[in-house]
Amino acid sequence: MKVTEDVNVFPPRIHYDDVDPKFLNFTNRCRVLPSQYYHDYNIYFELKRKFEPGENKYFPKGGFEVYGPEGSLHNYELDQVIVHPFHLGMTKFFSKSQNTIKEKVTTGPKGKRGRPRLNKEKTEPKTYVPTGGKRGRPAMDPALKAAKEAKRLEKKKSDTGKKGRPRKQVS
Repeated sequence: MKVTEDVNVFPPRIHYDDVDPKFLNFTNRCRVLPSQYYHDYNIYFELKRKFEPGENKYFPKGGFEVYGPEGSLHNYELDQVIVHPFHLGMTKFFSKSQNTIKEKVTTGPKGKRGRPRLNKEKTEPKTYVPTGGKRGRPAMDPALKAAKEAKRLEKKKSDTGKKGRPRKQVS
């Protein structure tokens, strides 16, 4: 079985050549593998219906209706779909058919992530050095404080005591 691309037509179409007969035994709702997804064989496609040539006006040369991974419907020609090897119990089919060697990508030496640990033998314990400074906000000058308090009391005396939004005047 080979996957070939026909570039003489537009758009270029990918199809299977020299297919074994065991990959053409379609049953209803069986798992299939479209030729476009031969290298992405973990994507799940399921056969809806197979049309022979002349059976359906939309498939004059015959074809397949296939459910996609999220329930979408795809249409393929007769030479573009086979029964998935996993459906036939051939779990090691793709590992034998691929001649590519996958290499791990290394970015450098292995090590722990994050901030490096401090060496406790080399570090000296920190000693507390008093600075003599006062903490917090400095106190207000007593004369300024008395003036502010007098202003606040004067405002409170002239206040009517009502707060917030004024009442609606009915006229």
